[in-house]
Amino acid sequence: MEKIVITGMGIISACGIGKDAFWRNCLEGRSGIAPIQSFDTSAYRSHLGAEARNFNPKDFMPPLKYRRMSRVSRLAVAASIEAMKDAALTALPPSAPSIGVVLGTGYGSTAQTDEFFVGMLREGPEGANPSLFPDTVPNAPASQVSIYHGLQGPNTTFSHNEVSGEQALAYALRLLREDRAEAILAGSVDEMSFVLFHSFSALRALSPGDREEEGMRPFDRRRNGRVLGEGAGILVLEKESRAEARGAKIYGSLAACASTGSPVGISRYEGGAGQMARAMEGALRQAGISPEGVDYISAAANSTRELDRAEARAIQKIFGRGNHRPAISSLKGHTGDFCGCGTLRAAALLLSMGGGKIPPTAGLKEPEFDLDHVLDCPREKKIQYALLNGFSFGGSNVCLLFKKKD
Repeated sequence: MEKIVITGMGIISACGIGKDAFWRNCLEGRSGIAPIQSFDTSAYRSHLGAEARNFNPKDFMPPLKYRRMSRVSRLAVAASIEAMKDAALTALPPSAPSIGVVLGTGYGSTAQTDEFFVGMLREGPEGANPSLFPDTVPNAPASQVSIYHGLQGPNTTFSHNEVSGEQALAYALRLLREDRAEAILAGSVDEMSFVLFHSFSALRALSPGDREEEGMRPFDRRRNGRVLGEGAGILVLEKESRAEARGAKIYGSLAACASTGSPVGISRYEGGAGQMARAMEGALRQAGISPEGVDYISAAANSTRELDRAEARAIQKIFGRGNHRPAISSLKGHTGDFCGCGTLRAAALLLSMGGGKIPPTAGLKEPEFDLDHVLDCPREKKIQYALLNGFSFGGSNVCLLFKKKD
């Protein structure tokens, strides 16, 4: 089976705009988390967020192109522009039908949707702003990416909570293996909005700042909840033969993926970690490698008591049986936690693989679990295989295995 490789990446995040700034800040342990500025949080227990404050759409496209896009679509299109440029990929008429888009988003444009329905609830149907309606559907960002570049290949959106980006990458792998496209822009996007912040706060799912220290601390014994973030990450995937024929640089390959379901409550993570472990085992089995072959795991840990504990148990079940233990880090201390952060984490994993440096887990000072954590500073390490874990509340588990270019 021919390898599916990654030839480009575009990144818009609180931790940096563009691949180079993002990666530099990750390696230096600089977090994008800061007091929220886009709305007032004074009435809440939590006040921190990871906002992409330096993002300005006019740095990527003319105002005529973005003026009717929602913020989440602007983030996605900007990341796609960066990814296409990085991959030296053009969408000229002969190739446009063969290039597709697969995006994941947890909630789409919650700000636009909120504004649309508020108008309707206040004034009835006449109060609904028709110009906002196209952005109330989750597939708007993927559609805007295709429209901007003139792409005519498959166009699909996954809205699957915290594994939306991981599912998008897994489906892109399938499309390419089935020869349904020659290249895929695959990624994920979500925005920071007052609606989401209020909802997560009401669920008491955010790190509080009233009685404890607010912050993002994956795997730390002092962790007390997540900090929300926003951003977009898009990767260009294509067959290795096509990439080599056009002289594209190759970051690595997506070797395998596996998913499982955990029968838990809709707002809970799996406690026993059995299905999380089975997803990791499934990815390794597909690639035909043993646990000893994995050098690094990009963890899904998001500073919640439940998920971090369950993921640590799952990792220990699979990798704690021998002398070889993979290095572990979570990028969410840098980027905040949001449903579309899966592809940002995949990009960081690929950059780690290519450069031989693993970023530390920002915020982790007192590890609770017996894992090989990357602490304080980057770790130099040769990486042949790396695993990206994606675990969502509601029991969705997706694991992707990446391989370094031969």
